[in-house]
Amino acid sequence: MKLASGLGPAERAALRAAAGRAAEAAARSGRPCVAALRLPFAGAHPLECFAAAAGGERFYWEVPARGLSLAATGVARALEASGPGRFAAAAAFADALWEEAVLEGSAARAEAGPLLFAGFGFADAPAADPRWRGFPPLRLVLPERLESCCGGRGWQTHICVVEPRETPREAAERAEARADVLAAPRGRRGDAPDAGASFRAAADAPHERYRRAVSAALRAIAAGEIEKVVLARSCTLSRPGGFDGARVLGGLRTAHPTCFVHAVGRGDALLLGASPERLLRRSGTWLRADALAGSAARGRSPEEDLRLARALRESKKEQAEHAAVKQALLEALGPLCEPLRAPEAPRLLRLEGIQHLHTPVSGRLRPDAPRSLLALAGRLHPTPAVAGAPREAALAFLRAHEATARGWYAGGFGWLAPSGDGELAVLLRGALLRGDEATLHAGAGVVAGSTPEGELAETRLKLRAALAALLEI
Repeated sequence: MKLASGLGPAERAALRAAAGRAAEAAARSGRPCVAALRLPFAGAHPLECFAAAAGGERFYWEVPARGLSLAATGVARALEASGPGRFAAAAAFADALWEEAVLEGSAARAEAGPLLFAGFGFADAPAADPRWRGFPPLRLVLPERLESCCGGRGWQTHICVVEPRETPREAAERAEARADVLAAPRGRRGDAPDAGASFRAAADAPHERYRRAVSAALRAIAAGEIEKVVLARSCTLSRPGGFDGARVLGGLRTAHPTCFVHAVGRGDALLLGASPERLLRRSGTWLRADALAGSAARGRSPEEDLRLARALRESKKEQAEHAAVKQALLEALGPLCEPLRAPEAPRLLRLEGIQHLHTPVSGRLRPDAPRSLLALAGRLHPTPAVAGAPREAALAFLRAHEATARGWYAGGFGWLAPSGDGELAVLLRGALLRGDEATLHAGAGVVAGSTPEGELAETRLKLRAALAALLEI
């Protein structure tokens, strides 16, 4: 399928008009103003548009089973934040950005754009590992161009931010010129040449160190210092010539159609994955979060699969791990939603190679509750599913015992619309591609009844999701 070409005369006129009105609004308010033109679009699949922008700033989001895919390129405006106030700073930035936005062209879905893309790390301080350079504790980006496919319909949105000092004519000319640059045909290209199928894999720390950390966690649990802690480890996969990010994403979306397939590209680095876990989704006044904890392998036959599923449901250890996550969500969202609903017993979420205990939690936001998805995320993150419980004690344990720099692993990524709608996923089951290397992370929740060997095996199981796509030969 061909990539998008430039705008026609009518579309150019509409974009110039939107930029001109934004210039007038910016002059009145003394603040920058967003201008966006939304157009029906039947061109390339967003993944093709994402692949064509290799090397630049780009974002990808897809839930294949829902018929939703988004690809965004360029940076019209960005915010980076760190520290305990990072979510509040991002929420304020987003609110101010949308306050007087000029949106030209109708769209039936919020996902049609314009959208902000938000990504954040597990911790509120920068990661010490240089592999995570370019991925600050929080980054919020308004892209310059967005391709959306929602429910069988496609849109293309052109976005610019107009400064108060710009005249309407200057803003219109700049918006048109930038749209032409972004629409210039570049053709499909991969992120790396096909250099053959020579791979080398290594754990970033000895397995024995991970076992010792699990043993230390079990002693802390027995002493009543913590209830649960999620210990992560990492490994590095190397290949001469690197990895084709678009090809890896294609493999992930095929193998994991119900997951949140995601990617964030910054220069020579690409963070991608297929996460099974939603952090938060807001649709109007409705809020949804997912408790996802407790894991088992899939069986090689229907009979074995059923046996493993039954064992997962009946395991006291897995039930305890799941209950800690569910309880934390109920306590965090209960004061904000009325009513807040959650099934008594968890369901099974069955994925390629792994299955989890899953409880959806949903409710209508109270009138006095925060409306910003980012502000709400700040109340939840990090959940016991990726950190532990109690939160502060678990985080202190991780700082003392965990051998890997998480960076954005177990952080979050997603999109936000001017209406306040949006969705954030927990960054799991992925890899950070940079140069010839892919860095993968996986974690396991340690509770009473865990064993060092069992938790190590669980991390291996979780690493397979990204490894399978990276090792395609």
